[in-house]
Amino acid sequence: MSTKYKITYEHRDGNETRSEEVFLESDGEPSQSEVHEAVLQDTARLNSPGVGVTGVAGFSVISVVPEP
Repeated sequence: MSTKYKITYEHRDGNETRSEEVFLESDGEPSQSEVHEAVLQDTARLNSPGVGVTGVAGFSVISVVPEP
């Protein structure tokens, strides 16, 4: 049975720090590499034209929690 996890992370956009959330389905507790990949995919979305983010240089994962 898979569980949905909410990943909260922060990234810098110019001089501003922003907090974002992304969701991940996993059969067990997600590994660091699964969390990293989910955040990388989400930051790729943020770098798309028209989103209002100038570029994500790096990120920090704040939390990974199961969703009820």
